[in-house]
Amino acid sequence: MMYSYFPIALTVFLMSSDPLKADDTRTESRDIKKEKLLSRIKRSPSYVRNTNYDKKWFNVLRTGIDTTREYLGNYGPLHVYIIGQESKELEDEAVKDAIIKAFCHCRHAQTKDRILGCLKGAGASLIKRARNNSTEAYLSYVDYTEPPLAELIFINPHGFDVPYLYTRGIHEYTHVFQRGFPGTPTWMTEGSAEFLAFYLGSKNEWINFERSMEESMRMVQSVEDDVSLVDFEDIEKIEKERPELKKYYRHIAYDAGVWAVAFLIHHSENHSVKSFTKDFYPMIAHAGWREAIKRYGKFDNIAEFYESFEKFLEEPNEKKMQMLNKLKP
Repeated sequence: MMYSYFPIALTVFLMSSDPLKADDTRTESRDIKKEKLLSRIKRSPSYVRNTNYDKKWFNVLRTGIDTTREYLGNYGPLHVYIIGQESKELEDEAVKDAIIKAFCHCRHAQTKDRILGCLKGAGASLIKRARNNSTEAYLSYVDYTEPPLAELIFINPHGFDVPYLYTRGIHEYTHVFQRGFPGTPTWMTEGSAEFLAFYLGSKNEWINFERSMEESMRMVQSVEDDVSLVDFEDIEKIEKERPELKKYYRHIAYDAGVWAVAFLIHHSENHSVKSFTKDFYPMIAHAGWREAIKRYGKFDNIAEFYESFEKFLEEPNEKKMQMLNKLKP
């Protein structure tokens, strides 16, 4: 089903079937002390895009997102924004205003007193960044609504290579899924999303899983400073206490993280990727992420997991790749 909030080159879609180029998760919250979670729902994501922007970018992203929804389940509510300018699409004031209004009215449907501020602030910022040729992909999590709301925002997705753009949809929707469970360390949040992007992307023949993992290992091995996975449990703590490590965010949170997730799956009882999403994440809800790693990977404690992973990183690359071949669907 398709309908328009604003008939001026902006369409909102409801799919009835069911950085760096920036990439992160952001929380818009009034109360960060109490964690509010998404849930599995029947309602499909809504899509907002400027229709004078090439539709192929929307099609690629929707395919990646829908592939992941089918694998992980439909979590939400979710609004997806695809905003782009390859030539002068956003120079049209009517198009610009329609996007901003759609974004702010969706975000503040329950807090209408905040719409005006959004129109001049967060909403206007989307257009400004798109006009400035920024390429971004991220989850914005709004937890002052009831229920909480997930927003996937893609700005100028034409800036990504197409095979990689499919996996951006997978990566970002995995963050939506993760918001259905209590928080995990930064390396697991990004590592899990990257692992599923590689895994599902390869299953659909958009990318190659082994080559992607090899590239991530090269990134890990390029780090010269004394930094490890445990240092990236909390990115906010790094920003406050060890800002010099921020330059390794990609190398550790993503690239070491994706290997840590593969390592954890390999240590599980059945070595199954599906079990990781089906069984491990509910363990987090019941016992917290440290205890979940201990139980799922059969480690005595979290320290043993970290120590075992560091020893694994010292193994020859050929042996690391052999471990990947032992993972099961």
